[in-house]
Amino acid sequence: MSEIKLKGLDDLYKRINELGNKAGKVEDAALKEGAKIVQEEISKNAPRSDKPRQPGKKDKWRTGHHAADNIEVSKVKRKEGIKVVDVGITKGDNSPYFYLKFHEWGTSKIKATPFMQPSFENKRDEVMGTIKNEIKKGLGL
Repeated sequence: MSEIKLKGLDDLYKRINELGNKAGKVEDAALKEGAKIVQEEISKNAPRSDKPRQPGKKDKWRTGHHAADNIEVSKVKRKEGIKVVDVGITKGDNSPYFYLKFHEWGTSKIKATPFMQPSFENKRDEVMGTIKNEIKKGLGL
């Protein structure tokens, strides 16, 4: 799972803290906007079959949809005092799209072919710019 952290924008972050309750909403909205960019890039780069498998008698859990079209963005949360948003799947994922984790991290028999982390790395500068712009907009700057 790619993780977007609100860090490295010290001047804006200081100004946000001075705003009180509005600050949290501005931060959260900025992180969510940045997460959308990563979500789109992961979706674009995720492995995709020609035709998704349909639910059957033995595999009713299947959705008939591509996992690439169902990349999730978490709610904003705090990790080690920093606000973060998770985008993608985790190693412990047990959703109907769990199989993407085998592509990202591999298994004892399948070589990893990461697509989530490279997607985040490709969009890092754009995400940080978007977060910065959203914070400025939220602060009325």
